Amino acid sequence: MAKWSGRCCLVALVPLLVSCSEPPADRAARHEHRGDAYVEQEQFREAVIEYKNAARDSPARADLHWKLASAALRTGDVSAAFTALKRVVQLDPRHFDAHWSLGDLYLAAGKTGEAEQLAEGLLLARPQHPAGYLLRAGASLAQDRIAETIESLKQAAALDPTMLRPRIALANLYFTRRDFREAGEWYARALEADSASVEARLAHGYFLWATGSVAEGKQEFQKALEIGRDQEFVKLLLAERYVALGRRDEAEQELAGLVTGMNSRKAKKALIELKLAGGQVAAAKPLVNSLLEADEHDALGLYFNGRIALAENDLLQAVSLFEQSIGRDAVLAGPHLYLGLARMAQNRVDAAQKELQEAIRLQPDNDTAHLTLAKLYLVQQQPAEAEGHAWQALRSNPSNPEAALVAGDALTQAKNWAKAQEVYGEVVRQLPGQAAGYVKLAALNRFQGKPSEAVPLYAQALSRAPDDLVILQHYLMTLVESKRAEKADRVLGEYLTKAPRDPNVWRLAGLHYVAQRRLDQAEKAFRKAADLAPDAALVHYELGQFYLLERKLPAAEAALQAALKREESNPEIHTALGMVLASEGRTDAANGHYRRAVQLDPHNAVAANNLAASLSEQQELDDALGLALAALDRAPSNAAIKDTLGWIYYKKHRFEDAHRLLTEASAALPQHQVVRYHHALTLAKVGKQEEALAELKTALSIPGGFPEADRAARMIASNKVEE
Repeated sequence: MAKWSGRCCLVALVPLLVSCSEPPADRAARHEHRGDAYVEQEQFREAVIEYKNAARDSPARADLHWKLASAALRTGDVSAAFTALKRVVQLDPRHFDAHWSLGDLYLAAGKTGEAEQLAEGLLLARPQHPAGYLLRAGASLAQDRIAETIESLKQAAALDPTMLRPRIALANLYFTRRDFREAGEWYARALEADSASVEARLAHGYFLWATGSVAEGKQEFQKALEIGRDQEFVKLLLAERYVALGRRDEAEQELAGLVTGMNSRKAKKALIELKLAGGQVAAAKPLVNSLLEADEHDALGLYFNGRIALAENDLLQAVSLFEQSIGRDAVLAGPHLYLGLARMAQNRVDAAQKELQEAIRLQPDNDTAHLTLAKLYLVQQQPAEAEGHAWQALRSNPSNPEAALVAGDALTQAKNWAKAQEVYGEVVRQLPGQAAGYVKLAALNRFQGKPSEAVPLYAQALSRAPDDLVILQHYLMTLVESKRAEKADRVLGEYLTKAPRDPNVWRLAGLHYVAQRRLDQAEKAFRKAADLAPDAALVHYELGQFYLLERKLPAAEAALQAALKREESNPEIHTALGMVLASEGRTDAANGHYRRAVQLDPHNAVAANNLAASLSEQQELDDALGLALAALDRAPSNAAIKDTLGWIYYKKHRFEDAHRLLTEASAALPQHQVVRYHHALTLAKVGKQEEALAELKTALSIPGGFPEADRAARMIASNKVEE
C-alpha cells in the first residue's frame, strides 16, 4: 500500500512540476488562447477567468487587460471591467477606446467630474472623433444641463453620419421632454444612418406606439424581427419594449415563444422576472424549478427562489437563498437588490443600504436599486442623497414616474420648494390623467402654509381618483384649513349619501369631525363604522383612539381590546392600549403591551419610549437606557424621547449627557412642566444654580400643575435646586 501511495503522489506531482517549469509568457499565451476561444463561443464568464489568468502571468500587456475589460463588460461585471480599464490606461495612456469605455463607466456610476475630464482628453487626442462629445453630453445630462447635452450630441452626430448612438440619444431626450416633432426627426435620422439597425427600429416603434401611432409602431417592430439575424436578441428587446408600453401579454408571448422554440435561458429568466413582477408567483415556480432541476446550485435559480420566498413573506428563507445565490455568482446585481429589500423588511436598515449600494456598483443603471435606495434615504431624512439616486433612476428609465415623485419628495424635504414644484408639475404634464402629480403639488402648497392654493389641486386629484379616500381626507382637511368648512361638509355629505354603508367613509367622517372638535358627531361616525364593519380591527382602533383623546379610559380600553381580538399582531393597537392602561395606573399591564409592540415592530419609537420611561420610574435603568436609545435612533428629533433619555442619564449620574438632551427637550417643549422640571434639576447638577431656579419658576408658572410642583416650590423657597 505504501509503494502505491508513494507512486500516486509522484504521478500527481508531475503536472505540477511541468506547470511550474512552464514560462509565464507561455502560460499567458495558453490562457489567452482559451479566452479567445470562449469569446468566439460567447462564453464571456469563462473568458474573463482565462484572461485574468493570462494577465496575472503577463501583467504589463495592455492588450490582455483590454480583452479582460471587454469580456467583463459583456458579463455585466462592472467592477472587473473598471479595474482592467484602469490598468489599460496606466500601461497605454494613448489607448483611446479604453479611455472612452472608462468614461462610460464613470457616467454610469454618477462620477461626472471624472467623465468630463476624460471627455476633454479624448477631444484633445482626436477632435474629429465623436467619443469626446458623447462623454461630454452624458456629463451635461447628469447635471441637468440640457442645452449643452443637446449641442454635444449634435456635434457627435455631425462628426460621424453613420453612428446611431448620438441620434438615438437625441431622439430619446426629445421624447422624454415631450418634444415629439424633434424626437420623430431624430429617430428618422437614426434609421437613415442605419436602416438595418434593430435597435433603431425598436426605438422608433416604441416612440410611434407611445405617441398613439400603434399600427405604425407595430410595423417597425415587425421590420426589426425581419432584419434581425439574432432572433433571440431581437425578441428579448421587443419584449422589453412591450413591458415599457404596459403590454405585458405581448411581452409574455414573445418570451414564451423563445423558451419553447429556442430553449432560451435569457428568455426564461426574463419571463420569470415578468411573472414575479406581476405577482404571478405560482406561474413562475415551474420555470424556476426547471432552472434548478438542471443545476440545483444555479445562481439565477436560487435568486428567483428567493424572490418567491420574499413574495410569500418567508423572510428567513428569502435571505438564505439570496445569500446562496451571491455565494455562487457574486456579480449578479439582482440578489443584492432583493437581499436589500429583505433586510428592509427585517428593519435592518444599515444592511439593506449596503446591499443596495452593492447592487448599484454591479449594475450602475439599475433604476430599481437607485429608487429603493432613494426611498431609504428619504426615511433617514437625507434629502440630498435621496434626490441624487432618484435622478439616477430617472436617467436609467426616463418614463419612471415614481422616480420623479421621489425626486420631488427629496426636494420638498430639503425645502427647495421651487424645484419641487417644477418636478411635480412635469409629472402632471406627462401624466395628466393620473392623480399623483396633483396630490404632490397640493401637499407642497400645504407645507408652505398655502392651503387655499392646495384646494383646487386636491380637487383635480379627486376628479381623477374619486374612490381614493386618502385624497378625499386631505381635500377635506385643506378645505377646513382654508376656512371653507361648509364646502368640506357638503363634499363629505355627498360621499356619505353615495355610500351610506361604507365603513371607510364613516371612519373618514369621524376623523373630519375630530379635527373640527365636533366630538358628538365624531363619536357617532366612529360607532357607525364599527357597526358596519364589526370584524375590522381598524374601526375599533380608531374608536379607541378617539376615547383616549377624550380621556374616556374605560371606553377606550374596551374599543382597543376589541381591536386586539381581531388583530393581535398590530403593534399600534398594543401601543395605544398600553397608553390607556398606564393612564389608569396599571403599569405592569401597560408595560406588557409596550413590550409586545416593540417585539412586533422594533422601530416603534413611541412604545419603546413609553416603556423606557416606565422602567426608569421602577429604577430598571439599564433596560430603560437601551430602549430610550433605540427610540431616539428611530426618531432623532423627538423632544419627548430626548426628555426620557435625558432623565435616565440624570438618574445614572451622567449629568453632562442629561444636560445636553434636556436642554434640547426643554427648548422644543416650552409648555411642558415636567420637562422644564427635569431640565432645572440637570442645570443644578452642572453648576448652573441661577438658571436652574429660573427654569423651576417657569415650570410652576405654566398652567395645569404637575406631580413635582410642591417639591419645586420648596426648592425655590430655599433658593437652592437639588434632588
